[in-house]
Amino acid sequence: MKKIFYLLIKIKIIFFLSIFKAKSDTFYYSGGCFWCTEEDFEEFKGVKEVISGFTGGTTPNPKYYPNQWGDHREAAKVIYDPNKVSFAELVKHVFNTVDYEDSDGQFCDRGHSYSPAIYYKNNEQKNIINDIAPKTSKVAVEKETKFYPVRDEHQNFYKKNSLKYYLYKTACGREKRLKQLKKVK
Repeated sequence: MKKIFYLLIKIKIIFFLSIFKAKSDTFYYSGGCFWCTEEDFEEFKGVKEVISGFTGGTTPNPKYYPNQWGDHREAAKVIYDPNKVSFAELVKHVFNTVDYEDSDGQFCDRGHSYSPAIYYKNNEQKNIINDIAPKTSKVAVEKETKFYPVRDEHQNFYKKNSLKYYLYKTACGREKRLKQLKKVK
């Protein structure tokens, strides 16, 4: 009888822990320098963590050294709670934090590795992205590929090197250009 009692208690504990365990999902996008993409989502509702890295290419094990990231883009891996924020809200936030009319880079950073892209897992997500995209959008919409986190020194760069980051971001004209673009609602 004691064994059954303890078994029932254990089952109840496991059940209640599974209810309260927060659900997580991932979302990937490229929007220029990953220092900026990371900052853009760190404080966004429902976002648990943002990791800087590379994705969208075929080069194995890209690195943040000249000519070592291959055909990848700088990107952000956004870990979020789908009970608090929807995929559509994340996509809208991307369009409000990138120059969606520029496919050749972002702000002062030029070239493919800085070009904007939103990555999808399935056709439902692809359709959501395409439905939300502004008519003038040149943001690439691509199937998710492997994500490669960048070295620790680049994670949370905007916090760890706030003055350097501020000067970089200001010199790039990021905020000025974003104010010129129509917001996605």
